[in-house]
Amino acid sequence: MFRVLIIYFIFLFSIQNTFSEEIECSIDQVTVIDADTINVCDLKIRLNGISAAERGHLTYDSCKIITKKIIHKSDEISCELTGDKTYDRFVGICKLINNNIIYDLQEKIVESGCARDCKRYSDGIYAKFETEKSRNLPLPNYCN
Repeated sequence: MFRVLIIYFIFLFSIQNTFSEEIECSIDQVTVIDADTINVCDLKIRLNGISAAERGHLTYDSCKIITKKIIHKSDEISCELTGDKTYDRFVGICKLINNNIIYDLQEKIVESGCARDCKRYSDGIYAKFETEKSRNLPLPNYCN
């Protein structure tokens, strides 16, 4: 029994380390699911530290399109997975690379008015990028 527990914990540790890495893909390997969830290299990633409107909200469709435009203006994307998982998504912090300049994807989405800072997970780093439009979006209780 003790051996089984040791093997189990080694397995859990190896899984966490596998998914706490950085993922880099070309932009053609990115699909936008909504303004705070993307699919990168066949991994569904929940963008850490921001919260966008859910399906059915007035801005859902337009913000999905805006997020696609933000991403597809770049050459490459790099996401550092935190090791956390929510529902069927890995949590990550993503950067866009365009002409060797690196941009914070979450920052750009908040600046566009399509998401809000989720202080509980961002420590408030995206709050300064909120616009009047983004401040009108609903903010889930888990963000406080």
